[in-house]
Amino acid sequence: MKKKIIIISIVILLSGVCFYSFIFGNKSTSTVEVSKDKSSKDESGIDWSKYETYDVNLDSGNVNINKAGVYNINGILNDGSITVNTIDNVKLVLNGVTINSNNPGINVSNSKNCYIEIKGDNKITSNTNDALDAAIYSKSDLFLYGDGSIEINSNKDGIASKDDLTILSGKYVINSDKDGIKGRDSLCIKDGTFTIKSADGIKTTNEKKGELIIENGTFNISSSQDGIDSISSLTISSGKFEITTGGSTDKSTKGIKAEGEIIINNGTFTIDSIDDAIHSNKNVIINNGTFEISSSDDGMHADNSLTIKDEKIKIYKSHEGLEAYTINVDGGDVNITADDDGINVAGGKDSSGSEFNDNGGKLNINGGKIYINSSGDGLDSNGSIYMNFGEVYVDGPVDNGNGALDYNGEFKITGGTLIAVGSSSMAQNVSNISTQTSILVNLDSTVSGDISIGSISFSPAKKYQSILVSSSDFKSGESYTLKYGSSSQEVSLTSTVTTVGNSSGMMGGRGFGRR
Repeated sequence: MKKKIIIISIVILLSGVCFYSFIFGNKSTSTVEVSKDKSSKDESGIDWSKYETYDVNLDSGNVNINKAGVYNINGILNDGSITVNTIDNVKLVLNGVTINSNNPGINVSNSKNCYIEIKGDNKITSNTNDALDAAIYSKSDLFLYGDGSIEINSNKDGIASKDDLTILSGKYVINSDKDGIKGRDSLCIKDGTFTIKSADGIKTTNEKKGELIIENGTFNISSSQDGIDSISSLTISSGKFEITTGGSTDKSTKGIKAEGEIIINNGTFTIDSIDDAIHSNKNVIINNGTFEISSSDDGMHADNSLTIKDEKIKIYKSHEGLEAYTINVDGGDVNITADDDGINVAGGKDSSGSEFNDNGGKLNINGGKIYINSSGDGLDSNGSIYMNFGEVYVDGPVDNGNGALDYNGEFKITGGTLIAVGSSSMAQNVSNISTQTSILVNLDSTVSGDISIGSISFSPAKKYQSILVSSSDFKSGESYTLKYGSSSQEVSLTSTVTTVGNSSGMMGGRGFGRR
């Protein structure tokens, strides 16, 4: 049996329990039923059997909750809000709720923790102000979960917490003029399905905290500014991400961005961005995952170091494919198409204004397979390049202002397979300190077609006039037949590093190309 409590305004003032105030005349008075049935533990981890349970039928007006408990809410609320103001835990269970409000649809002004469980199909439409700037707004730690769905339409943010925000599960469709989901101190998404159309899609804002963690989920984000933006560190463990950015002319429009370190352990990523697809002001570490990237700027950018360990990366379009002060490729399958450099180490300012130290950077290739099709330099380092293992194939530039290789320090190769073709004017061989045999052949004219030498073969996508090949199969002092297009010639590897034909390129690099 449920005991029905009819709440009247004078009782509200005296009782201090859950109360409603109605601002419209000629409206029926809503009721709250106190249930003897108790809720057990759920995804919140709290034993809700210790709390009173209330069944709430919405009516027009403002709903105010100032007592701990579980509130099962259903119905339609027009021109009003649900406000939580208590020092204890509160759980709101949304059972097919529709809220239309000129303020936050749900406003948590105070609570120990506020939990929102989503059941059925729910909808909140909010036209709020700058102070309370979200359809679901909380000044306390906020948790959302459930097996239902919620559609949010907001002229400001969709979901925002001034404290920690945790989303455990649920289906979310968010259309907001500002941020889709925003946590100030931290934001953690355990799982869920998210369709977001907004300015910034998902972000944190507290410079002293602001960690953003995504453990799993399905994300479809269309943002005029950044797709995912952490003011601190960002960790993604798994999930499926489709991110499109662009539309703002004076704001950052990156796909995935962090002021601190980005760590991606796994996941599937499809990113189409105006600015960098993945960008960190510190380090990017990619342990695993599948990436399909189209960017009008860099595919992946880190101000400090970028490390790629074991993943599949396809960059269909970029200004520069990979860019950082230090780049480590330890494994994976990397395929890059770039309007400028394919891989750029220790460059100066990029198109977004990031400033790099101009000397001392390193490209370390320790494994994996890399293919580059670049209009600028293929492998470009203002510092040095070290290749110990793996496969690298470079379809370099056809113009004479760039080269398949461009390095200022040294290029030491000790293992792996390297084939780099491009123009001959700026062509470079590897450094004489290399321990693996290499040969650079500069041709008299530009040709096209397949290349083979010994057991090595390559099918260039463009015309070329220089051919650099390094392999552990080569032996210094031996001669090999080099076939290119419809032509062939015998080449002798007279030393560990051999150059055949003329080139204006120098051992050790130049100052060409964007840094």
